[in-house]
Amino acid sequence: MRRRVPALLCVSAVPMLAACGASTVPTVVRTPVEASTPTLGPVPALAARVDRVRAVFRERGASPFAESPVVFLRPGEARGVSWSVDRARCVGVTAVGLDDVGPLELRVLSGDGAEVARDAQPSGHPYVRVCAPGAGRYFSQVSAGPGGGEVAVLAMADGPIVAPPVAEALHDRPRGVSNGGRTSHAVTGRDPAVLPPAEAIERVLTGYEGRGFRRIGGVVSGNMPRGRSEQHPWALDGGRCYLAVALGSERVEDLDLVIHGPRGNTVAQDVAVDARPRVAFCAPETGAHAVEVRLFAGSGEWSVAVLEMPRSQTAIEGAEIPEELRAPVALVDADAHETGWSVSMAPWRGAAWLGAELRRPVLLRAGSCYRFAAVTEASLPIIDLWLARADGAVLSTFAGARPPSEVYACATANTRAVLHARAGGGRGSFVVWGYRQESGR
Repeated sequence: MRRRVPALLCVSAVPMLAACGASTVPTVVRTPVEASTPTLGPVPALAARVDRVRAVFRERGASPFAESPVVFLRPGEARGVSWSVDRARCVGVTAVGLDDVGPLELRVLSGDGAEVARDAQPSGHPYVRVCAPGAGRYFSQVSAGPGGGEVAVLAMADGPIVAPPVAEALHDRPRGVSNGGRTSHAVTGRDPAVLPPAEAIERVLTGYEGRGFRRIGGVVSGNMPRGRSEQHPWALDGGRCYLAVALGSERVEDLDLVIHGPRGNTVAQDVAVDARPRVAFCAPETGAHAVEVRLFAGSGEWSVAVLEMPRSQTAIEGAEIPEELRAPVALVDADAHETGWSVSMAPWRGAAWLGAELRRPVLLRAGSCYRFAAVTEASLPIIDLWLARADGAVLSTFAGARPPSEVYACATANTRAVLHARAGGGRGSFVVWGYRQESGR
């Protein structure tokens, strides 16, 4: 059997010039960006962080890793390194420094100096993804904010569309489950491995249909510039629960989905910063509901569809769930059972307002893993969850920007813990419940 040999990624670090077939060049290369000479290698603490980042990206299919040039950045300074590809392919680029370096900004420029990707979010490990239309040279430029120091720059063949949870791997914040912020990516050519939204959503719908969901109407697709929105009618039955899903193309960075009732009121929405919104809701009355698609960042193609949820999945056994939360609870519950979790804590219903904190004692038994989830009504956008031992030591935390809130923990000994819930804004009702599975799964 022939082995697939990935295309070569060449980085303009002096030790690799021969391997890339380049001639000897001066220490500082004048390019559209100023390329600095990397040191012989990172300091041990940075090398350990780079190794963890490599491992996280390898798990997502990125390979091979090019040499990791290290540049020294003073606060406010920008430096760059170059790399090349020998054919059309998608490349992920990230930068990582010590935990006191940053925030960092990462840009990728083409050989003629045109910017093709940027991640300017406050981050210690920015990430961008570029799909090169053919062989060519590119430049990765990284700049530091108030904190300077050594920074490693990695170029990766077949980088994922969305960066994996690098912050958790580097322990830059308490470990837990979080959806994270937006990860910037850009495209100069089309990635053949990524299906157009109209095709990709068919796979998503087929998966749900295998779990008993039923399509309502057809798939609606479109193409919009940034800042535009469209509304499309769907005839729905009052009291039934539905799932609306939408997908954006590679160039779509932030796609929002809002469901309006027959009277024009907002029934449910997903306005998190991503291009794959998903909204579970129960129709308040029979009639034409408007499914609004908003393109907040980026531009390009999108597709949206609506499914009816099976009646058997619209309630947890014996639980009193508010009508507005019945569909979101059912969706989380269906996803959990699909992956082998069983309910271990009955739903805990409460009301919260900005800054209010509620607590519930829980027992974690040795040899089991636990998962706690929370959903909120529209007036309470998100609720922070964290699990702590009786002595206050935090076991797991969620502080993301998108519901549901979820925390996980596996117990090696019987542990008395406390589940904390705190409203991050607004005022309204929430429901929290728990799952358990054997840790050996």
